[in-house]
Amino acid sequence: MQKKRKIVIIDDHPVFLTLLGDLLRHKLDFSVVGFAHSGQEGLKVCAKTKPDLVMVDMMMPGMSGLELIKSLRRENPKVLLLAISGIVTKELIHMAFMAGANRYFSKARSIEELLHTLKAMSEGRTEMTPEEADALRWAVRERRLRSEISSKDLELLRLFSDELPVKEIAVKTGRTASGVYKAFRRIRQRLDTKTDRDLRLAAQRFGLEGATETPK
Repeated sequence: MQKKRKIVIIDDHPVFLTLLGDLLRHKLDFSVVGFAHSGQEGLKVCAKTKPDLVMVDMMMPGMSGLELIKSLRRENPKVLLLAISGIVTKELIHMAFMAGANRYFSKARSIEELLHTLKAMSEGRTEMTPEEADALRWAVRERRLRSEISSKDLELLRLFSDELPVKEIAVKTGRTASGVYKAFRRIRQRLDTKTDRDLRLAAQRFGLEGATETPK
């Protein structure tokens, strides 16, 4: 008898967690070994349960989906990671792949398509949605430095999106205020942004949830 695939679902929407968990148990015969409502909680659940596949919501308060994917990939190079989000931009999809995601799924698609994607991943089949293909083609054309943004830079962007003062960001990240300013200058150059508004929009495209409400 084939061993059930263990899956963890990390999403800050409780109804989505419950409904999807039930579907996976009955439709795909997955073993749902854990749920989490935040990135930090997700790390703990995955460390405890050692799943084969993890679904990661890209838009969560606190640790972003990108930061979580990077951490999960470092801890387990073989785990299958599916990034999911209501936001589908070429930048965010590309960043998710660069962080270590195997696939990227839009919440605008149907549950049947989600189940198909999870089944394909669990069976080792390589498939790609039109959005994923567009993002990869865009990345090849652009070849921008966006792909080189580090986890520390992602953390700075998230705190910036939360509209925290530079001094508070410095305390939270263990830097000097001068160091924070220098880091933001470097990030602005990499993302080709000039104003604070441009930088916040770039952060949103990367799935970093800040003070500005963004649709799930």
